Amino acid sequence: MATIKDIAEKAKVSPATVSRVLNYDKNLSVNEATRQKIFQIAEELHYQKVKKNLNHKAKSIAVIFWSDNSQEIKDLYYYSIRKGIEVEAATLNYQVKVYYANDSLDDLNESVGIIIIGHNQYSKPYLNHVYSFKRPIVFLDADTLAENYPCVVSDFHTSVKEVIKHFLKQGQKNIGMLAGDLNDNFDKNNLIDFRFQDYKEYMSKLGLYDPDKIIVGKFTPESGYAAMQKYLATGRPLPQALVIANDAMAIGALKALREAKINVPNDISLISFNDTTTAEFANPSLSSVHVDTHEMGRLGMNMLNNLINASFKDIYKITLKTKLILRESSQN
Repeated sequence: MATIKDIAEKAKVSPATVSRVLNYDKNLSVNEATRQKIFQIAEELHYQKVKKNLNHKAKSIAVIFWSDNSQEIKDLYYYSIRKGIEVEAATLNYQVKVYYANDSLDDLNESVGIIIIGHNQYSKPYLNHVYSFKRPIVFLDADTLAENYPCVVSDFHTSVKEVIKHFLKQGQKNIGMLAGDLNDNFDKNNLIDFRFQDYKEYMSKLGLYDPDKIIVGKFTPESGYAAMQKYLATGRPLPQALVIANDAMAIGALKALREAKINVPNDISLISFNDTTTAEFANPSLSSVHVDTHEMGRLGMNMLNNLINASFKDIYKITLKTKLILRESSQN
């Protein structure tokens, strides 16, 4: 079994730093890249914290994720959200059970509350089945306020505009998007990716929207690579700049562009979303919109706890500010 010392040696930091990061010590001053690197190494080494004797009265909450755990590992965005939930849940004396895609929900009634990551990725029958258990529910990474469910989201509406404005400032008006959709029979003008909806609305307002510049993947590196290869095979000119829905797809797109001898950012600029560890260490390093995913998970768990204990019954939404981090993949 991996130890804190093993993680520290691989991350080239002290065991004390690893311990404090994994326990989310709020008084620790450590940069985001180091923190994400420690989480990634801990996952690679299958590190498990030594569990303290749990109070037998600890209640269980459910966390539902739309994909399998391999997606979570490939995209640390979701892993960080889950860790934020779990750490705060432990503080509040809850146990956490994660339900991935295709897991049976038969024992969901054993949980006193439910956190659902995402929304549009689930079918209506699936969500209706979850609702039928009549448990307090909080959504993360999806705006469900209009549907009368509390939620925690990041301010992607502002950040999408900020990315487009940055490209325009560099004189790049021909801006495409590598968006995400899980459906093989997707409608290119009505994708589930909420970043795409903001992109389409703003680009249309500017008179710059071109559906031929929309590329679609499935949020994974492999799909980003395949989607970019498919676009290049059409022979159509590349846009000057590309908004990419997440870092995972951006990594795949970078590989396809590199193989095609297309220079980033001289031939095409890329800016992605989430600013996971892979963004900083990509080649070239990725410009990306930073999202505090751990805080999203922590706040979501607190929100659910309020509902469970009826300490705050009103339905509300928390919106976290994002930050555009500029690196080598875009003209700056």
